Amino acid sequence: MMTALAAASAANAQGAFQGFALAPPCDGRVSVSDAQLGGPPIVGSWSEVNPNKAAWQTAPCLRWTDGHTRMSTALAAVVRADSLDNLLTRYGALSQYKMIRFWSTMHQTWEQFVMAAGITDGPNADYTLPDLQPGQFETGRSFYYYEIGQNGRSINLLTVRERTADSAVLATENITPIRFGIFTVFQPRALQTVTFIRNRGPQEWNYIQTIGVGEGSDFIAVHSPSPYINRLTALYRYMAGIRTDGAPPAAPHN
Repeated sequence: MMTALAAASAANAQGAFQGFALAPPCDGRVSVSDAQLGGPPIVGSWSEVNPNKAAWQTAPCLRWTDGHTRMSTALAAVVRADSLDNLLTRYGALSQYKMIRFWSTMHQTWEQFVMAAGITDGPNADYTLPDLQPGQFETGRSFYYYEIGQNGRSINLLTVRERTADSAVLATENITPIRFGIFTVFQPRALQTVTFIRNRGPQEWNYIQTIGVGEGSDFIAVHSPSPYINRLTALYRYMAGIRTDGAPPAAPHN
């Protein structure tokens, strides 16, 4: 969820955006009417030089107001599931994240999302606990998890901000630095995600996931939104039960 977002590239990816007016769903409503079950996800990105970023910096449900948000990228879609428990089971199965594939704009090929990931018992623990089960997603509860990528291991924190019978809000942030080669791309808490899952009808769920790149991020972290778009798309496909390396890539080029 976090380390896999560290790779970045140096060019623009505006061709991948669909120009939607997506506001953070802090009031429980979703502002995207074009997202349809079975249709492609809607994606977009805002940078620190874009005036539209204001809504994302000040949105109370994101809780990004303590620092400066340099870039935010979001994906909105509709997924099918019998219940919220089904979706939380999939979200919490970190042992399966190594099966997710994403499109690497850097290498122009499909690559492994993470080499390994799992729940652990604290920032210094070196063992893996069982995958999270739906009943563990309780409002206010937090879990440490690790991810191992090509550039090493990172520790992250998952917090359940909301859990009701028909909705969930899940937030993550990196606890340890995330590196890319010799560079520290993200200092602790510089990379955050928030995932909103809300019921919209029988077996239909609004799914919005957004990434915030904040203070303590290196310049290469905000050079291009393409890596974030491709990883958000990979996670959406995984949550929707769709082949994650299916063509075409969401953002094929840098």
